[in-house]
Amino acid sequence: MHQWIYFGGLTLLAIGLPSSVFLMSVSQIILFLNWLIEGRFGEKFRRFFDNKAAMIFASIYLVHIVALFYSSNWDYGVSTLRTRLPIFLLTLVVVSSGSLPKGFKRWILLAFSGSITVVSFFSLYVYFAGNFIDYRELSPFVSHIRLSLMVALSVFSLLYLAGRGFRGHRFWQVFSYGLAGYHVFYLVLLHSLSGVAVFLAVIMVLAVRQVLTMPYPWRAALIAAGSLFVIAAGLLLALLWSNVTKKEAISPGALEEFSSLDTPYTHNVDNPLRENGYQVYIYLAEEELREAWNRYSELDYDGYNHRGEPVRHVLLRYMSSLGLRKDASDFKELSDRDLQAIEKGIANVRYTTWPWVVTRLHQSMWEIQQYRLTGDSAGHSLAQRLEFWKAAWEAIKKKPLLGWGTGDIREASQYGLEQINTSLQFERWMKPHNQYLSFAVLFGIPGALWILFAMVYPARKLNRFRHLPFLAFFVILWISMLNEDTIDTQAGLSFFVFFHNYFLFLKDHEE
Repeated sequence: MHQWIYFGGLTLLAIGLPSSVFLMSVSQIILFLNWLIEGRFGEKFRRFFDNKAAMIFASIYLVHIVALFYSSNWDYGVSTLRTRLPIFLLTLVVVSSGSLPKGFKRWILLAFSGSITVVSFFSLYVYFAGNFIDYRELSPFVSHIRLSLMVALSVFSLLYLAGRGFRGHRFWQVFSYGLAGYHVFYLVLLHSLSGVAVFLAVIMVLAVRQVLTMPYPWRAALIAAGSLFVIAAGLLLALLWSNVTKKEAISPGALEEFSSLDTPYTHNVDNPLRENGYQVYIYLAEEELREAWNRYSELDYDGYNHRGEPVRHVLLRYMSSLGLRKDASDFKELSDRDLQAIEKGIANVRYTTWPWVVTRLHQSMWEIQQYRLTGDSAGHSLAQRLEFWKAAWEAIKKKPLLGWGTGDIREASQYGLEQINTSLQFERWMKPHNQYLSFAVLFGIPGALWILFAMVYPARKLNRFRHLPFLAFFVILWISMLNEDTIDTQAGLSFFVFFHNYFLFLKDHEE
């Protein structure tokens, strides 16, 4: 009975990862209560303490406990310990509970993929109903980025199940291949640049691993093909960057003073904001543009669009991207499609035709360029991340050996932002948005290095880097931690702990 409950708890946790924070919590409570009621603690603790790899992985939680004692914010520190308790507790339960019956492990992985499939149906409903503004709304239950990481892992897990896990079971092989293909489609639908990036990174790692095992002619051909792909990607990035940085020449003395309606133009030639090379804050006849916009749209010129951004700012950028003057005459050049795009918060005409990946890359480069020119990161997520990373580094330099302590991430972030003289006003959610920097801020450089060692050593000792799904998970996790505090949310932490335990420590009699 306890073994069935154990299997059910793990399956419920796998189902809850993409679909329900509540299920994540309930499943772990079920697992621990079942572990307690089952008893046999002597045998269980022997299994746990005999497993050196598991002990080292669980020591990540010990680092959190030690760092609490020199933390100034004990309330937040204790809260952090509570949310990260699964690092120790789930590892203890999995390592000490013994093996599952033969073949059961693969059904847990299939349940995880099945749950993602069910979640995708909700996303498809929202997408085709069209009643959403931001693509983040396509992930109704957990963070959009976390879900995209799980979808990427699901693809490679399903391919593994089809090729190895369900060998000899024709139906399940075909089903797994088909579901993997559908999940690739779903990943693209989610419009998550992070999800696509980690997916491509896994493909690259697997391709390199495969190429190195091939005979010379094939290896040379694939290396050449890969090099061409890298060159093409580099050219695309270079073209996008040239678009972001180009400047259409103007002569301040030659700028006309009045519009066709005799409204005086405002020319702020010192403002560096540009779209497709055209300066945004020249040839601005504000009063007649306001009147023209308000005649067309129910959204007020001085109000906000559907994305919560100032209508005025998006309108000026969009018209500039077309090389238009910001007056009533050139406003008539905008089509209904253009005006609807502005209402949706689209600030550049090229974003209406470019593939979304190219658009996102261009937006990111545009943010970086504006940050370089103005030093102002307000309203731009990537530019703000650059500020947070700088602030985190200042906090690390202040306390490099022990860090600030488990509960002091906010205090450290505020200190860092003050040191770099940012224009941002500190808010409680402002953290490094980089898990590696977060570790170093909280636990110092030695503590961060130990945590990274504790994440790598168990897999190395157990020779799991040869296992395709774990390698995919490892690449996904480590790349995601570059621009996210991946394990600072319950969904991210559960994803991190569950799959480390699943791939490293959970056994069934088939293995």
